[in-house]
Amino acid sequence: MREIEKPYVILSAAMTIDGKIASITGDPELSDDEDWKEVHKLRTQVDAIMVGKGTIVKDDPKLHIKFYDHKGYFRIVVDSNLTIPIESKVISFQPEIYQTIICTTENVSVKKVKNFEERKVKIIQSGKGERVDLRKLMPLLKDYGINNILLEGGGTLNWSFIKNDLIDEIRLTIAPWIVGGKDATNLVEGIGFNTMSEAVRFDLIELRHRNNYVILNYKRNK
Repeated sequence: MREIEKPYVILSAAMTIDGKIASITGDPELSDDEDWKEVHKLRTQVDAIMVGKGTIVKDDPKLHIKFYDHKGYFRIVVDSNLTIPIESKVISFQPEIYQTIICTTENVSVKKVKNFEERKVKIIQSGKGERVDLRKLMPLLKDYGINNILLEGGGTLNWSFIKNDLIDEIRLTIAPWIVGGKDATNLVEGIGFNTMSEAVRFDLIELRHRNNYVILNYKRNK
């Protein structure tokens, strides 16, 4: 399925032992100070960080870099209907350092696109369906000069990337507790594959642990 020109994509996440990236109330605070520093260090090594609309609506993050010197990067939001608040921090916070790109569908109105473009946001439209066509989007991002992306998505966006076989590497931190909850957010959600043989496979290339946290690094099985 791969065989497209695309940026190198690293999925980065912290999860509980039972695979949750947020509690039933949406609390995502799993990382300790050391893990946060590792996340921000990784951010300095990529051209862009990508999240889904849900992350912006729930958390209103700045998606910036702390702890390290840097020259900035692209902030990419996947928002199929272009409905994130135009006052979001991802748009208003230091746009001169962190240019924001919103990826949406071709169904979005010209007026709505213009409103965001007036705020210096780059709009990339990909696909005519209900959701952004990620396989068409990836070459567009590559052409824009983005060679590697840190995906910090929620379970739905992570599934979309897995389903389309777009993940090259996974950096995963397992926090030493169990939160439970059938409605708590999993690392990967969506409808899932029907059989194990359909699953996208990865090779474990590094395993570390500290203070009861386990850090795993996987690369896509070729």
